[in-house]
Amino acid sequence: MIPYFAMPNVTQALYISIGVTVIVLLLFGYLKNKWMIGSQRAGLYGALQTLVVGAIAAGASYGIVRAIDSGSLRHEG
Repeated sequence: MIPYFAMPNVTQALYISIGVTVIVLLLFGYLKNKWMIGSQRAGLYGALQTLVVGAIAAGASYGIVRAIDSGSLRHEG
């Protein structure tokens, strides 16, 4: 969220936010598996796995917000 407060251009802030998120997900996944399993290969697999799960979660939340915003999930009655 910090880029959105610190930058005047929202599109630029979005790209910086995405970049920071990707770096953090890769770093966390690598360190988690490297520490738990102990090999560099496991660390690389963990980095990729964490990035994919994070991307799926971001996509799902984006889709839910779009659906709610468009009114397709609103209950009328």
